[in-house]
Amino acid sequence: MKKLIVSLASTAILSLGISGSALADKHAFNDAESAVDYRQSAFSIMRANFVAMAEMVKGDVDYDASIFEQRAEDFARLSQIPWAGFTTEGAMPGDNTDALPEIWDNWDDFKKRSEDLIADAKSLAEASTSGSLETIKPAFMAAAKNCKGCHDNYKD
Repeated sequence: MKKLIVSLASTAILSLGISGSALADKHAFNDAESAVDYRQSAFSIMRANFVAMAEMVKGDVDYDASIFEQRAEDFARLSQIPWAGFTTEGAMPGDNTDALPEIWDNWDDFKKRSEDLIADAKSLAEASTSGSLETIKPAFMAAAKNCKGCHDNYKD
């Protein structure tokens, strides 16, 4: 059931055709809680795609080139989405988020990391078209390193 919900949510977000830059408008949300919910939902769907790819990279499940490519493409599109949820006034640390205040204290670094993740995700999607797990692994590891670095610094 959880996979169905994640799949439907992913489809809904992707079908909107919304770009990250279009959502960067500080008026994209009615309130801070909506912004937090939005970014958490986007990250949750990103994670679901990344975990599925990680299982293939680690050999926990058989590599399927077409599934991997779809997951990588979805991850690349989704990587543009959550950042707008950090720009709404009041959408900062609280009881409903693991985001650390360091995000807003080091905004330029956080923004650069988000841009780097978008670039890494795009590179991963491009590598996935090769159909070769050996070609994909370096791009996957670069994206994983970026994710971990941001989590280490900015997530509780």
